[in-house]
Amino acid sequence: MTYDRVETNAPIQQGDIFVHIPRVDLSFDKLVLIDEESEQPKQSTWNELQPRDAVAAVVSIVSVTGIVVTHNCDAARGHFICLAQVDPFLAATGKTAPANPKKWKNLILEHSRTAPRFFYLPPDAEFGFPEPMAADFRIILRVARTDLETLRSTRRIGRLKEVARDHLRENLGYFFRRYAFNEWYPLTPEQFQAYADECGERVEPFPWQS
Repeated sequence: MTYDRVETNAPIQQGDIFVHIPRVDLSFDKLVLIDEESEQPKQSTWNELQPRDAVAAVVSIVSVTGIVVTHNCDAARGHFICLAQVDPFLAATGKTAPANPKKWKNLILEHSRTAPRFFYLPPDAEFGFPEPMAADFRIILRVARTDLETLRSTRRIGRLKEVARDHLRENLGYFFRRYAFNEWYPLTPEQFQAYADECGERVEPFPWQS
């Protein structure tokens, strides 16, 4: 209904689902660094470090499931690919299991309409989802494209079908653009005047453009 199998070497696309992706967790206040001279761990904070290119540190790595949210053109050529973390729907939303299909329907549609951070993924045991899942757009994993490509044959469990992928794209766009948008806001007063003269409708300047 929602997922398709993917050929092993098929290019990575938006809507591809990967399991056992490493998520690195660290705290700026509790960093464990490896001393360059003694090669022993020492505790520090990010504020105590002098700006430099890189440091060696001990970090926590958690295995998670993720769905690709990067657009196809960027997934094919970019240095990095972004995935939204996927967790069990009830755990992610903090809800209890509804008692019947009607209540399930109400819960799913309620979150679709009022909680754009979540993208509902129906259960399908064949694809490793024995229970309803949800992609959380507030938890984004950045993975090097070349690294993710090496996992296509072992960790990619499927891809959203076209109709589901279209809805993912719409939900994703809505989540990251939920506020009024006026393209002329960064213009100087002179640039705004030129914009207003060419625009086919009346536009109001921001205070700094008057």
